[in-house]
Formats: sequence, C-alpha cells, structure tokens
Amino acid sequence: MQKSAARDVISEKSPASSWPRPMVRAYHKGNVAEDLRLTTLRILQTERLEDLSVRRLTREVRVAPANFYNHYDSLNTLLLEIAADCLEDFATTIGHIARRSPNRHDALKRTVTHYVEFACRHTQLYRVVFGYLTDSAQHSRYDAATQRTFDRLRALVEGEEFPRIESDETDPEPPARDTAHIGHCIFAMAHGLAGMIAHGHVNVPHENDTRIQDFVERIIDLFTHNPLTRRQTTACAFGH
Repeated sequence: MQKSAARDVISEKSPASSWPRPMVRAYHKGNVAEDLRLTTLRILQTERLEDLSVRRLTREVRVAPANFYNHYDSLNTLLLEIAADCLEDFATTIGHIARRSPNRHDALKRTVTHYVEFACRHTQLYRVVFGYLTDSAQHSRYDAATQRTFDRLRALVEGEEFPRIESDETDPEPPARDTAHIGHCIFAMAHGLAGMIAHGHVNVPHENDTRIQDFVERIIDLFTHNPLTRRQTTACAFGH
C-alpha cells in the first residue's frame, strides 16, 4: 500500500462511505504486504483494534500465517507502519490547511477540526496512530513522522506557513520560546477533544460534521481569545 490507502483515509473531508478507496497505483498479484495493510484498514473501519490478529489477517488474505512474518516482524510492526503513513499525511495536511487559510486562527480551527473528525470517522485507526501501540518510540518511521507532524504544527503556531503578514493587533506573534509549548497545548487540546467526542463523552453527533466543526471552533475561540484571563485581570483591577 505504501501511502495511498492511508492518504485517502485522512484526507480533509474524506467521506466515510467510500472508505477505504482503491489504490492509486497498479495492483500486482501476490503483493501480500499490500493485501495485509489494506485488510487491516478495512477491519479497523468496522471492528475493534482488539479483533485484529495475524491469524485473522492471513485467513482473509488467504495465505499461511507463517507468510505474514516474511513481510512484518509482528502485528505491532504492521500497525506502526500504517500509523507512520497516517502521521506523514497528517503533516502534509497541516501544511495544506495552512496554505489555504487566511490567518493562523482559521488554520488552527481547521487543523483541530480535521483531527477530531478523523477520530470520529475512524476511531480504531485513531487509536493506532496516537499512542495505543507498544514500542512506538523505537520504530524509526513512526518516530520521524511524529516529529514531522509536530514540526508542522509548530510552524503553524509560528505563522511560517502563511502567505500574508498578520496584524499584530488581531493576531500577535507568540514569543519564540513559547511556540513549542503552544504547539504541545494545541495537540493536547485536539487529542482530548477527539477522544471525548469519538467515545461519546461529549454530546456532539459523530455523523454531523457541521456540529463537530461548530463545537471545535467555539473551543478554539475560547482558547485563543482567552476570556478567562481577561476576566481575572479585570477582577484584579477592580479589586485594587
């Protein structure tokens, strides 16, 4: 598969009904590694991560279980390869969103919304991509893809991706020493929102993209405009 199926999965506004889409490149009979990846993606769309096993995958691909290990060291390695594909495409998507956005605030809204919608549409794959696998830090492709994704997010926070200069009054540049912390904060917020909504802890219908977008954009507005700090500052001023 390399990246074609994963790219279709995480593309912005990809319809769940057509997932997974056909491969872009030509299919070659006997490409067992490709078949194993595509079968994994298909199962994860409708079943739980816990339902995956080497025996299940090889039975569906119609090869002997021992054949699996000619291509992957373990099921965990296969899943980490898929996760790395998704993370690499997430990084590309963040850059794409930034280039199509008029300002950083709009780009942050679209990026976090995309993250949350991905978790709602592909909850089991979201579990694979974001931290539910063992030894992920030792997997070089996954580790590199994670860093590239965060670097893209940091560049978005720093405003490096935008074609125009933003007003210091409406969207001031954060101090350079704070950009990494802000990036971590945004990622933590997106990760938390995605998990809460995807697992039904927030009353936002999964099938309604508009409701998800409205909810996420409101959260981003509260985060970026920081009304809590302004209220505290005002209260202190009146107190003195």
